[in-house]
Amino acid sequence: MTRAALDAGAPLGLYEILEPAGEPELIHRETREGEAILDLGCGTGRITHALAALGRRVVAVDMDPAMLEHVHGAETVLARIEELDLGRLFGGVLLMSNLVNNPDDERRHALLLACRRHVSASGVVLVQRLHPESGLDPTPTERELGGVIIRTSDVRREGPFLYVTIDYDGGARGSWRVRLEGARVLSDDDVLAELGTARLRFLRWLDPERRWFAAAPA
Repeated sequence: MTRAALDAGAPLGLYEILEPAGEPELIHRETREGEAILDLGCGTGRITHALAALGRRVVAVDMDPAMLEHVHGAETVLARIEELDLGRLFGGVLLMSNLVNNPDDERRHALLLACRRHVSASGVVLVQRLHPESGLDPTPTERELGGVIIRTSDVRREGPFLYVTIDYDGGARGSWRVRLEGARVLSDDDVLAELGTARLRFLRWLDPERRWFAAAPA
């Protein structure tokens, strides 16, 4: 899900029914066992709960108190990611849901700086981004993710900015529509540059589609 498009107006009902789709296993694999994990923009705890079930200690952060009411089995923190400063370091810091594709340069930088403030010297920051070719093909798409059918339409790409309507179909459980207005698609070179300004260094891509990458303190 593209959380960057939702912010305070996020459809809570959609977050409640979305199931994990391989993310917890990837995170568990890439972070050292026994290390605490900081889940930035946790929503209703879709990934937090799955990580806790794997035996991981998680601190879940979100700016929406209604979202945090649904999180259990983890410490919760009500805060904007950009302003977060817990005074603690974590072996794993998560910036998921394409939050890094925020179109505002200063806010995007602030998100990565928050990751840098909270990752330990031996820890990793795990980031999920939009595919760098997102929107180049305007053909509508349909796929299933976490028990929900996701359809895209009205797709347009203007330079690095993506415009698209996303429909989430949960059948009898509900349906939601989100309009993504100008998400900043990051190329591989952009990723390296963004990390550098936040004093992070690129480690590796984590999936064949290069949607996920790991970084560490520079």
